[in-house]
Amino acid sequence: MGNHITIKDIAKALGISTSTVSRALSDAWDVKKETREQVLAMARKLNYHPNLNAKNLQNKRTGTVGIIIPEFVSSFFPKVIMGIQEELYAADYHIFITQSDESRAKELANMNLLREHMVEGIIISTTNEGGNEEAYRELIASGLPVVFFNRCPKTVAAPKVLIDDCRMAEMAVEHLINTGRTDIRHLLGPVNLEVSAMRAQGFVNALGKHGMESEGKMIPAGIFVQDGEVAVARMLAEGSKLPDALFCFNDPVAIGAMRALKAAGLRVPEDIAIVGFSEGSMATVVEPPLTTVLQPMQEMGRQAARLLLEQLTGNRRQSDRTVCLEATLNIRASSVSEKE
Repeated sequence: MGNHITIKDIAKALGISTSTVSRALSDAWDVKKETREQVLAMARKLNYHPNLNAKNLQNKRTGTVGIIIPEFVSSFFPKVIMGIQEELYAADYHIFITQSDESRAKELANMNLLREHMVEGIIISTTNEGGNEEAYRELIASGLPVVFFNRCPKTVAAPKVLIDDCRMAEMAVEHLINTGRTDIRHLLGPVNLEVSAMRAQGFVNALGKHGMESEGKMIPAGIFVQDGEVAVARMLAEGSKLPDALFCFNDPVAIGAMRALKAAGLRVPEDIAIVGFSEGSMATVVEPPLTTVLQPMQEMGRQAARLLLEQLTGNRRQSDRTVCLEATLNIRASSVSEKE
């Protein structure tokens, strides 16, 4: 037998009709006790599992929404999921969570998995590899509602929930300038992410506004703690003049940068000020506490769920609209010394 056992397989093994098997499995009153026991025994023997999705599709719904996130390493995505869950559970939907491990191939596999499980819609934050834009379009063209959040593909027409990353990055860098920092560098996020480009643009805008040069001031890094450590270790190994401030793509990179600086005997913020982005759970735990941009994570999740519910309830008038949420710059000791 193959892996997908159906009631036809049970019926064939027992030499009875599929309708009798179906009624026996449903505990119908008109099926003899002996027949029901034979059907149940054969179902166990063949490792049969009922297709719950098929039953639900008789009512044209499964009551399930799929979520695809790139990683569980940071606290950002779990907090967004809390907001999604809050809205969807209130609307009598359950969630099926998958994570792509920052892999384009795994993200595509997750999309296929969710389609196979017949979810009614998908909420996605993309991987840093990118490249699945055509697959997103195919999902949407098939009629499956899709909503993106935080990491949103620029070229795909779909509802999105995000913040103004460019403006918030500009604000964060201007904070460093206003505290007297004159040589600021940016530890870049992944090149395939639109959010990386927006934060880099904010960095350039802030320097330009104050007549400062941005060329040669952007350093490849990434998204994880070790990416920040490696980027700063490389900078230290070069032996060139160090900057007096770093604006980092996100909090993990900022924390990695702080670790590398401390290992080299440098002080934060006295020698080099540090600013992160996204307000992770470690921002107030590290020493010194990290200046960072607080994104409204749970509200982002709630808004993404609401956009999906709009589509699921048939309201597609604004199905490709973007919701831009307010964020906040939380200033802490990593960027402001006691004398400042």
